[in-house]
Amino acid sequence: MQTRLTPQGAVIAKTLQPPPTSITPDVTFPPIFQNIFQPMRYKVWYGGRGSAKSRSAAQALIVLAMKSKRRILCCREIQRSIQESVIKLITDCIYRMQVQEAFVIQKTSIKCKNGTEFIFEGLANNITSVKSLEGVDIAWVEEAEAVTQLSWDILIPTIRKSGSEIWVTFNPKDEEDPTYQMFVVNPPAHCLSVKVNYNDNPFFPDVLRLEMEQMKQYNYKKYLHIWEGFPSVDFEDSIIQPEWVRAAIDAHVKLQFTPQGVITTGFDPADRGSDSKAAVTRWGSVVISAHQWFDGDIEEAVDRAFSYAFDYRADHLVYDSVGVGSAVRMRLAERIRGKRIIVDDFGGGEMPTNPSEPYRDGGKKNRDMFKNKRAQYWWYLRDRFEATYLAVERGVYSDPSELISLSSDIPEKTLNKLKGELTRVQRKRSRSGQDQIQLESKEEMRKRGAKSPGMADGLAMAWANTLPFNSGFSEADLEPEAVQYY
Repeated sequence: MQTRLTPQGAVIAKTLQPPPTSITPDVTFPPIFQNIFQPMRYKVWYGGRGSAKSRSAAQALIVLAMKSKRRILCCREIQRSIQESVIKLITDCIYRMQVQEAFVIQKTSIKCKNGTEFIFEGLANNITSVKSLEGVDIAWVEEAEAVTQLSWDILIPTIRKSGSEIWVTFNPKDEEDPTYQMFVVNPPAHCLSVKVNYNDNPFFPDVLRLEMEQMKQYNYKKYLHIWEGFPSVDFEDSIIQPEWVRAAIDAHVKLQFTPQGVITTGFDPADRGSDSKAAVTRWGSVVISAHQWFDGDIEEAVDRAFSYAFDYRADHLVYDSVGVGSAVRMRLAERIRGKRIIVDDFGGGEMPTNPSEPYRDGGKKNRDMFKNKRAQYWWYLRDRFEATYLAVERGVYSDPSELISLSSDIPEKTLNKLKGELTRVQRKRSRSGQDQIQLESKEEMRKRGAKSPGMADGLAMAWANTLPFNSGFSEADLEPEAVQYY
């Protein structure tokens, strides 16, 4: 298969040799689909509306259908009638590509004259029929956000022909849905998983652009779900709102202030093997780096975190001490011996820092305001994001030292993960009626299908034992025994 770019940036795909019908399709794809013909067990395209996911998959299958004899299964979770299948989409694409002479199109079936057949099935209501299928070369699962774990458990081993592929297209619904967990959060080996949105589609129509822009302006949370493909989340109890995070991207550029002051790295070593490890570094109010990784043991994680800290010449490193043993503390001491850096452990479940000081001037004391230290520092982080939003979007002045800016120098994929983590941590409402602020635990997040927010926790810790704004802190309040020089 050959691909080349058009002047408009789209990809043209042509077969190397004409199919038996001597009709060669001339097809355009958005550039993000340039690997659509690359052999791979799983090919997954997910994201928001208007991204041309389904059309691109349909066009690619038509090209492959004409190239050689294949058996192609097109399925979805619920298909009560042929009208609910993708048969109309494939038919429309065949006519749009002007290759209808190569196909026999009937009311319930499509066949290519070279012997290729398209099969249309529902997974939930035709499970026996699906299990009995043999010789499928490609299974395309459309609207896969609705596919249950049971359906996946049956479909995947059914597609067992040598060289067979499973194509998946969907708009994410909930982050705990099996499809999202299987192909986005924990993608299997031999999987091409690509997020694709409207801004990846050079053919995005103006009529949809108007709808998108209107939703973006008046309902940003819904816009993130519908158009940018973020899983739908109940933001009512979220500590940090999505629009606040959006405003904080390059806020130092928008508000014309420069990074200055202490450089601090927050390090979450992960207390479970399946959780990610993370290190986030800030320079004053500007977050200049964020890193997330899963591999390696705890000692390797310590080495990696310190490497990041040293790379950015950090003055201070704060690490999550929950579940971390004495061996790690010894490793920390070894790594920083002879170097000028301040290291402090952070116990999220401990009493709030400066418990007798007011959270705000004349307000509640920290011990009455916050359940523990983790809630306290997340709330300080929340205050920074809210103040930044008000400054960027509404022109409400705050001292730059009281704001937060997420530098766009952080890789886009990492920044998007950080944005997702920041907006998914929720406040926990107390059944006892106490109004202390507390957060849901990492274990509670796991139960609702959310991953541990390692980078976001690292970011909150990057402000620990410094001077959170409006907190009543002063230099004299820092506990001497909590700070060590090596």
